[in-house]
Amino acid sequence: MRFARGSMVEEAITSGGLSAAELDFMRSVEDSHWWYRALRRHVVDSIHPPTPEFSLLDAGCGSGGMLGWMRERFPQASLTGLDLNQHALRLTEERTTGARLVHGSVDRMPLDEAEFDFVTALDVLYHRDVDDGAALREIHRVLRPGGTLIVNVAAFEFLRGSHDVATNTARRYTRPKLGKLLKDSGFTVETLTYWNMILLPAVALVRWLSRGQAHRPDVRSDLSLPAPALNIILQWIAQSELACSRRIALPFGTSLFAIARK
Repeated sequence: MRFARGSMVEEAITSGGLSAAELDFMRSVEDSHWWYRALRRHVVDSIHPPTPEFSLLDAGCGSGGMLGWMRERFPQASLTGLDLNQHALRLTEERTTGARLVHGSVDRMPLDEAEFDFVTALDVLYHRDVDDGAALREIHRVLRPGGTLIVNVAAFEFLRGSHDVATNTARRYTRPKLGKLLKDSGFTVETLTYWNMILLPAVALVRWLSRGQAHRPDVRSDLSLPAPALNIILQWIAQSELACSRRIALPFGTSLFAIARK
């Protein structure tokens, strides 16, 4: 099944990744949720293209929230979204970002060599159906010389809980582990920091208490939209941490954020 460029999906292969129910719920909250908003604002603020017509790949684009932010901030950019999950691509298509959408795995991308100025890989490398080393080598292949990779991954194995089962999380990272993976894949690391530091004790407790539910067939992620006032406060905390991380690497947190260059 083939679709026109900028329309639906260029090539249909197989489905993968999160369940349709998880994707639908993520799509329903991600545009307002404090965690997504803080991260995506930080990502777009980290991109400094030499010209307005730069090219960017969102590798593992999910339901398209990051591509929506990119289109709003960079209206002249050439955007591409890639995901293994066809339902995710359908949700992304509904956003009408004008991005080219490609169906495929991040560790076996059906894309040309040196095609992009920027690649984002946000909460993708740790998925059970992804070979993180192969994915980083593929990202290195499709980036142009001097191109930039922006990565976000889950941190610390002690934070594992039922959420990881629902979100298909196979591994969590430390700063040394992610740094080594990036360097072994040919990247020069420019930024490597934890974030969501202040909330780590509360998240650790919730995840620890949830472990008894991890094997239930109806297990769900712990993603939820807080009350509006709390959502604003949490977004301000996360944005403040990420802003601070531009000057100094934070020592711990629930996530790891990296900027690396080819």
